[in-house]
Parts: sequence; structure tokens; C-alpha cells
Amino acid sequence: MATTPRIPEEYAQGFTMLAGDQNSPAARIAIPQELNRLAGIPIASARSLQLDPVLHECVRLFNANYQGCEYCKNARQAVAVQAGLDEDMVSKLTRFETSDLPERTKAALRITDALASAPQMLTDEIWNGARQHFSELEVVDLVLLSCYTTGSRVAIILGVEPGKEASSRLFYPTDPVYGDSPDLNAAIEALKGGGVAVKERGEGYDRIPMG
Repeated sequence: MATTPRIPEEYAQGFTMLAGDQNSPAARIAIPQELNRLAGIPIASARSLQLDPVLHECVRLFNANYQGCEYCKNARQAVAVQAGLDEDMVSKLTRFETSDLPERTKAALRITDALASAPQMLTDEIWNGARQHFSELEVVDLVLLSCYTTGSRVAIILGVEPGKEASSRLFYPTDPVYGDSPDLNAAIEALKGGGVAVKERGEGYDRIPMG
């Protein structure tokens, strides 16, 4: 796959996945803030996806590997790590069908796998299989998240994917990449009240052990 940017160099300069100034050149190729807030945040706010953070992260990491995004593959969502995501689980995502991952997780990943290959591969059988483990709204959320996380393919094609070394870190829900909203702030406060670490501490990043 070619990595030469298909956009003018001045557009790619300072590229960000979020663009607050919607009139800037970067905003034309950036993921809209609202979509990022609703789909990309691995915590359930009042009007976002209602998926648990571990499942959310499994879907994201599966798609990151499928699309070949080194940046996304190497990052971890801190809330998911605290909720039980470990590297043994991550290692099983690419061969999930033959793994000992929970059937609930497999049902979700079948949706992601189908949509990553071709949307028409999301059959009634896959949908109905997921409905044995999820509500209809949750399955719709899984479809939205699966579609959203294919965005790394765009970054790779444009040649602006920053690479593995740029993302060797944990992302907390207070990270600027998630934007800001009353719903998000309320969800963060709820996590904090439950004893969840929601931001980095000290110098650099106070990493949470991964397994």
C-alpha cells in the first residue's frame, strides 16, 4: 500500500485527528470532534456508545491490527486496562475464533471482522449471533464503533499515520484527544468517584501495569 500523501503537503502539516477550527485545512481531513466523542471514547457517557471499556478496546485493537495501523495497535486505553484488559487477551484478538476468548467477545469481533472485510459480509447470521449476547442497541453501537475504527486506514493511505513509537502509551479519558463536553466530564467524574485513574500523574506517564 502506498504511503505517499494524496493531499497537499500544507494540508498534512500539523495533521490531527481532531480539529477545533473547522475552517482550517486540517479540519477537511480530520475526524469530526462529535463523532470522536460519541464513538472513540472508551467510556460510556450519557449520549455515547454504551459498551464496556474492555469490549470497546478489543474491537478497536482488532481493527487496528486488521488495518495495519501501528499507532493504534501500540496504544492502550487506560480505563480498559484497569477494567481487566491484558496483553494475553490482546494477543488472541487476531485469531479470536480459535481462542478461548469469551463467546460474547467473539460475537462482537465477528461484526468488526465482517465490516472490515466488506459491509455486505455482515450477515443475518452474524447479527443474530450477536443478539444472543447484546441488546439491539448494543449491536448497533458495535457496528458504529467497528465502522469508526476503520478510520486508521485513511491515515495510512494519506501517509500521516505517525507510527508505532508515537503511541507507546496509555490514553486516559481526560487526554485532550477526547475533546470536552458536559457528558464526558460527568462520566469522568463518575469514574473518578469509583476509584478509577482518569489522568496521568507525575512526570511523564504513570503507567498502569499491563498484566
